[in-house]
Amino acid sequence: QVAEAVAQPLLGTRRVTLVAGGSGDIGVSRLPGEILDVVTRLPAAVEALTGVSVTQVRPDTRVLWG
Repeated sequence: QVAEAVAQPLLGTRRVTLVAGGSGDIGVSRLPGEILDVVTRLPAAVEALTGVSVTQVRPDTRVLWG
């Protein structure tokens, strides 16, 4: 659900420009790793901004997505 919410704004995207530096994957092969990085960092960012730990919110609670 979190990955879906993060990806939602990209549905209308017609073009993505990736800027890479250093070593590692480049181009479109880098995109899955970037998305995973965002999803991994999201719980800490939400908690820092709201004080709500998404790992502690029960699935039936609509604190963030309701």
